[in-house]
Amino acid sequence: MKFTSLLGFFWVMAFGCVLAPPPAVAADDGWIPLFNGKNLDGWYTYLLATGKNNDPLGVFKIEDGMIHILGIPETGETSRQIDGFLISNQEYSNVRIHAEYKWGTRRFPAGSEDKRNSGLFYLYAAGTDNDPRAIQFQIEESDTGDVELIGGHMAVTTQVVSPPFPLYSEDDYGPSYHQTIGGPQESNNLRVIKNADFEDRTGWNSIDVILDGTESTHVVNGRVVNHIWDIRQQDPKHPSQMIALTTGRIVLEVEGAEIWFRNIKIKPLKPAGK
Repeated sequence: MKFTSLLGFFWVMAFGCVLAPPPAVAADDGWIPLFNGKNLDGWYTYLLATGKNNDPLGVFKIEDGMIHILGIPETGETSRQIDGFLISNQEYSNVRIHAEYKWGTRRFPAGSEDKRNSGLFYLYAAGTDNDPRAIQFQIEESDTGDVELIGGHMAVTTQVVSPPFPLYSEDDYGPSYHQTIGGPQESNNLRVIKNADFEDRTGWNSIDVILDGTESTHVVNGRVVNHIWDIRQQDPKHPSQMIALTTGRIVLEVEGAEIWFRNIKIKPLKPAGK
């Protein structure tokens, strides 16, 4: 290698090291922030109408250390024109995911009387932005904490008393049984209803996903509201079979309602059985 080329190589390496953002560092309590309160580093936007990192209306804004979604003038446009996702660049497994949210007042299209609706996706499959595949922690007025299989071709097991309601206390609800929903040929969205409503419709809410191997627990304001296990996806090599699903991206959903998010972070867990 010529001296000038070698010098240029070291210059590029040194300059690149200066520009490279430092990795997020875990706090003393083990939590790692996914949102720095200043910009969307570590994430990309995807709007169904305009594609990746193309947000002409300002659907996603950073305000006062929060992610403000749909803080734009209400219009009569169909919601699909502004629906979309904020997607993590990295994939995650065996983590506790934490976020906090509160509702705004704007609804789309203008005048809609539908429930305010959003969502936190996890185990989101890369490359499916226009037709997402993921598990959803439903964020919706009176429905926060529901499990929804987005995009189909997945399966989970849950404990129910009367389909599709989860059960946590046989003393309260009577005998329970296990039920598997979804499967390799199932392409419709499937839902597991939470066991109780602990959402505050007027203030801040904390939500957590405890993703431990192929199990997932949903927590709303400190209360466990849902639990699924044996999370599986269709095997791409053998479509009639299902394989474990343990890794994917984290996503915040835009679905026709103004909402703020803050304090988005993860805490790594040991894999199940370790």
